[in-house]
Amino acid sequence: MTRLFHKTILIVLVLAVTGAPVFFPTHSASAAAGLGNPAEVEAFFDGAMAAEMSARHIPGAVVSVVQDGQVLFSKGYGFADLENQTSVDPQRTLFRAGSVAKLFGATAVMQLAEQGKLDLDADVNTYLDFKIPTTFPQAITLKNLLTHTAGFEDIGQDLFKLKAEEMQTLGQYLKTHIPARVFPPGKLGAYSNYGAALAAYIVERVSGLPFTEYVEKNIFTPLGMSHATFLQPLPADLQGDLSSGYNFVSGEYIKGSFEFVGPYPAGSLSVTGADMTRFMIAHLQNGRYEQTQILSEASAKQMHSLLFQHDPRLEGMAYGFFSSKINGQRVLSHTGDTFLFHSGLFLIPEQNVGVFISTNAVRGEITSGIIFKLFMDHYYPSATQPVSTPGADFSARMALYLGEYYPARSNFSTFEKLLTLFNPTSVHLSRNGRLLITTYGVTNQAVEVEPGLFQLINKPESRLVFKTDDLGQAYLLTNQPFALVKTPWYGTSAFHKLVAAGGDASVFGFSDWLADCLLRRVA
Repeated sequence: MTRLFHKTILIVLVLAVTGAPVFFPTHSASAAAGLGNPAEVEAFFDGAMAAEMSARHIPGAVVSVVQDGQVLFSKGYGFADLENQTSVDPQRTLFRAGSVAKLFGATAVMQLAEQGKLDLDADVNTYLDFKIPTTFPQAITLKNLLTHTAGFEDIGQDLFKLKAEEMQTLGQYLKTHIPARVFPPGKLGAYSNYGAALAAYIVERVSGLPFTEYVEKNIFTPLGMSHATFLQPLPADLQGDLSSGYNFVSGEYIKGSFEFVGPYPAGSLSVTGADMTRFMIAHLQNGRYEQTQILSEASAKQMHSLLFQHDPRLEGMAYGFFSSKINGQRVLSHTGDTFLFHSGLFLIPEQNVGVFISTNAVRGEITSGIIFKLFMDHYYPSATQPVSTPGADFSARMALYLGEYYPARSNFSTFEKLLTLFNPTSVHLSRNGRLLITTYGVTNQAVEVEPGLFQLINKPESRLVFKTDDLGQAYLLTNQPFALVKTPWYGTSAFHKLVAAGGDASVFGFSDWLADCLLRRVA
């Protein structure tokens, strides 16, 4: 997931956190009424999915939509197995949901907190049989783990395995892969698979059950999710229903192997689109599905409330959910990626609507975001007007923003830090006074709407904030826990290339090639 995260930084800026460019116009300002017409909803998704799957060479996908406590739409597209021409069945076909799994860990934490067995503000070391180092005076809490603000560096080593015999237990993995603490808790969002797995391990320790059993007993079974599991490999009765995953190379599809996730609660969930509707309905109804309550109403409302913001002018994190504004609607969401599968779960609480999308191909990494943005543009069009010209005093501040930035979710202490060394996000100034923000060769334009606050030209509701702390360190901050840290001149890619080249510009290309190879190796 390391390389996938750096792609996510690109997606944040290209698609404006959870949005995407509009590929076809909305039909009318009252299109939301179409959600009452299943045939119209099916026609919408049929068109959107056909175009997206063709463009990205995606063999199979599933889409499920819920509204007002009912399944509005659930449909499989394409094939779960190309070789045998097995069609995707939303009731039977399981997709690997990647980091959407983290929502189940967060739900489990909130269940135990509701029962008084966990204190969300306590030092996590209180619950562990090993110790997270005391690097900073502030202790790491469960609230930090649920908002990705524990301050851990990123580690990709052993995140995925291809053989079951190479897997460690959850406890063994966590004890042997403790990441360095690089930021004080609660200061910056730096997405952490380790942190999410640590929260799930605390569920194990406090409940006395392996996490797989805890979720089965307290979430899957009460909700009737009989086609969902965290087990790796899948139990025998579900193995035959698991979709294959594919890569499209040189004009042909290559089937991938089963992906074992090391810190498994962070990404090993396999689930059908139909089962995911039950989980979405439960959260949209404040913990209730039919006659079952997996969370009290108070706990569910707490879980959905905003817990962390980089800045009061931005959205941020709820308890495990990303919180954002899309077309004027508050959206609680989580996306998830393995190498072969890509998923997104999106809730619109005020509309009592939820959408789950999953695909089974390498190139589907931004599909859920694109399709959901099309859904929002079609049913809930935006009325926000873009700003195209910065304020008159922008020139007095613009030098503060220019430069190179690296994700706070990076590695700082091992060889993995090379992965981001030559691929910064660069911020430059255009001739018309806009900021040009470039990540992996893709540039977006942003305009300052008030000091330090910027609006993306292609998505007016999406905002970015530039801030400097008391020590003079500058940051580029987005909605959700995606912070980028400005590097000093000696940390820029140009300086590193100069050092790598020994001052010889002729080998600058080699440095780029090396960085690209390292990224490809991880992916």
